[in-house]
Amino acid sequence: MNQVVGNLVDPVFRPPSEWDALLIAITNGCTRKCTFCAMYRSKTFSIRKDIEEIKKDIKIAGATYGNRVRKVFFEDGNAFVVKPEILIELTEYCYTIHPNLKKVSAYAHAKDIIKKSDEDLKRIADSGFTMVYVGVESGDDEVLKACKKGTTQDELTLAAQKCYKAGISWSGIFLLGLAGNDPEKSRKHAIESAKLINRMAPPTPINWYISPLTLGITPGTELWTQKSTGEFQPCSSTQILEELYMMIEYTADDLQKCIFNTNHASNYLNLKGELSRDKKQFLKVIENGIKNPNMRRPDYLRRL
Repeated sequence: MNQVVGNLVDPVFRPPSEWDALLIAITNGCTRKCTFCAMYRSKTFSIRKDIEEIKKDIKIAGATYGNRVRKVFFEDGNAFVVKPEILIELTEYCYTIHPNLKKVSAYAHAKDIIKKSDEDLKRIADSGFTMVYVGVESGDDEVLKACKKGTTQDELTLAAQKCYKAGISWSGIFLLGLAGNDPEKSRKHAIESAKLINRMAPPTPINWYISPLTLGITPGTELWTQKSTGEFQPCSSTQILEELYMMIEYTADDLQKCIFNTNHASNYLNLKGELSRDKKQFLKVIENGIKNPNMRRPDYLRRL
């Protein structure tokens, strides 16, 4: 269960792996308005200007939870947009207040990473900031443009490599089904995503993370409107698994320490392991899931 100190504006979101983190708001909302995302639609993006107020939140959490805090997640959307000096000051303060702290992380957009110099990223890492979670969504530039992600495959590659160079761990999140049910577009989305995974691999063996999710079309989003007018037609569950199969199939066989998982509730199959090492097993499970619909997570368990 997350640890909170009353500084968050609902609704609150965080990566599944941060289920036990202390959540500290340094921004509100998200700078992007992607066509598929309803997460921050009720919020106007802003950065909390009063650093001492944020520190007060961190200190209150210390008094409330004692030495139990081991992870801190900076909210909201792409909190990594804030200036390096702020990230450094707040990260260092978290370690001062929470003696057993091991991890500080945030959502990030590729452009927010690229805008920071290598020197600034290294200083952020040295302060104890450990990981960024990046909504990659796709390796296909056409899909990225259509969903208004505001980045490209080249920029995502550069952002990942800059993080590795600085010593910041990378967790990339892809979105199955984002190209719709057109077979050629779906295939390109999967293969270009595999190409991007290959390009994002770190130059030296360190743990890095790839997590595909499955598209859900939510009321209030542009994609919902596009679906209503017929402009966008969603994939079937079989097409989703075919995309996942191709994405894995086209990744390089020599990727090292790529921790790959589909354990998010939106997905039809639960895969977890090291991508290259477990590639054949992953493909076998997906092939079985394609052939046997009863192996798939039922829709009533996928409602988020």
